[in-house]
Amino acid sequence: MTFTSLEFIFIFFPLCIAGYYLLPKKCRNYFLLAASLVFYAAGEWKRMYILVAGIIVNYVFGLLLSREYKAKKAKLLILISSIIYNFGILFYYKLLLYRYGSGVILPLGLSYFTFRTVSYCLDVYWEMMPANKNIADVALYISFFPQISMGPISSYSDFARDMYERSFDTRLFLDGVKRIIMGLFKKLVIANSLVGLVDASFNMDPASRSISLAWLGLIAYLIQLYFDFAGYSDIAIGLGGMFGFTLPENFNYPYAASSLKDFWNRWHMTLGAWMKSYIYIPIFRACQGKKMKQLTCYLLGSLGVWLFSGAWHGVGMKTIYFGLYYFLFIAGERLFEDWKKARRKKLGLKKRPDTLLEKTGAHIYAAVFILIGQLLFKCQSVSQYVGYLGSMLGITGNSANQTETYFYLKQDIVILVIGGIFSFPLIPFATKRIKAAGGEKVIKALSPVVYLVLFLISLAFAFTSTYKSFVYFMF
Repeated sequence: MTFTSLEFIFIFFPLCIAGYYLLPKKCRNYFLLAASLVFYAAGEWKRMYILVAGIIVNYVFGLLLSREYKAKKAKLLILISSIIYNFGILFYYKLLLYRYGSGVILPLGLSYFTFRTVSYCLDVYWEMMPANKNIADVALYISFFPQISMGPISSYSDFARDMYERSFDTRLFLDGVKRIIMGLFKKLVIANSLVGLVDASFNMDPASRSISLAWLGLIAYLIQLYFDFAGYSDIAIGLGGMFGFTLPENFNYPYAASSLKDFWNRWHMTLGAWMKSYIYIPIFRACQGKKMKQLTCYLLGSLGVWLFSGAWHGVGMKTIYFGLYYFLFIAGERLFEDWKKARRKKLGLKKRPDTLLEKTGAHIYAAVFILIGQLLFKCQSVSQYVGYLGSMLGITGNSANQTETYFYLKQDIVILVIGGIFSFPLIPFATKRIKAAGGEKVIKALSPVVYLVLFLISLAFAFTSTYKSFVYFMF
C-alpha cells in the first residue's frame, strides 16, 4: 500500500482521519501509532520484526543514555553500540544487495527509520531532549506512517514538540489537503507518465541510442525523479498537517540552483540537514579539537558527509564515485569563493552583486554538472554511465536523431512542458505578481476549482495506470 494506491486514498486514509478526530485527544497518539503499524504491515509484514525490534532496542538505548554514569566512557560505549546496531542492519542489507543484486529488496523504509532511531539516541546523548519513558511515543516517532517510507526526515527534538503540543489548526489542515493533491498530481500525472520514455532511453544500447534521444531521456529522467520524490514529500507533509504535525520541507526548486552546493541545499533538504547535524558538525568539531585549520575541518567534514551519502544512495563503487563527484565540485566551489574573498581583501574591493551575465553563467554551470551528476545516480554501473554519456556526446557511433525521439517527444511533450514549468518557481512568481496587482480575490476564488480539477485528473490516472513504485523506495 502506497500513498497513490486506491486502497490508501479511499479506505485507509479516510478511516485514519475519521478515527483520529472522533477520538479524545489523549488517545490520538496511540491511534496514530496503531495506524502506522498497520500501514507498515500492509507493505512489509514479513519483515516487520525489524521495525519492532528497532523500536524496542532504541527505547532501551535511550533510557541507558539518559542515566548518569561516573565514567563518560560508559555512556559513549552505549552510544557507539546504538549506532553500530542501527547502521549495522542497514549496511547488512546493503551488502546483501551488493552481493546478490536486484533479487534483494531492502525492508520498507529501513534507511529512513534508521535516521530517526539514530537521531533519537544522539539527541538524548547530547542532552538536547530527555529520553522518553513512554515506549509508545518513541514508537510513534520512529514509525509515523506519513514519513516512514521516504521521509521527510525529522529529528526527534523537532517531532516531539508536535507530538505533545499540537492542536487542530484549520489552515494547517486545509493546506495539508492542497499539498496532498499537488503530491498526487506530481507523482501520478507527471512522474509516472515519463517512465516509458526514460526506460526506453536508458535500456537502449549506446550505439543504437541517438544523441537526441539520449538528451531527451536524461531530461525526462530529471523531471521524473524530481516529481516522483517531491510528490511523495508533498503527500507526506500534507498528511502530517492534517494530523496537526508541521513536517519539514524537502524541496525548494532544486533545478533553479546556481551552484552544486545550492542544488543540494534545495534537494532532499531534510537529508542534508540530518547529515549536517549528525555527521558534518561532529567531524568538524573533532578536527577543531585537534587544532586543525578551519578549511581542513570543512573538507574532512564534507568528505565524511559525501562518502556516507554515496554509500546510502546505493551499493558498489558507483555510489562512492557519486559521492566523490559532488564532494569535489562543492569543495571546489568553496575554495573558489575563498580565493575571490582573499583577492577582494588584497585589492581593497567590496563585494558587488553579480551581473546578469555572471548569474546566467552560474545557472548554466549548475545545470550542466547536475545533469552529469544525476546521470551517475540513475545508471546501474560505471560502464552504463560511460556508455550513456558517450551517446549524449555522439562518440559511440550513434546517429544524431532517430524516429523514437519524435515518437516520445510527440507523446510526452505536454507532460515535459508542464514538468518544466513546475520545476522552476514560475507559478509562485506569477501568483505574487497577480496578488500585487490586486488579484488576490480572484486567486482565492479559483484556487478550490484548480485543486479539484488537479485531484480529478490525478484520480483518473490512478484508475487507469499500472502500479509504479516511488523511486526512493529502494533506499
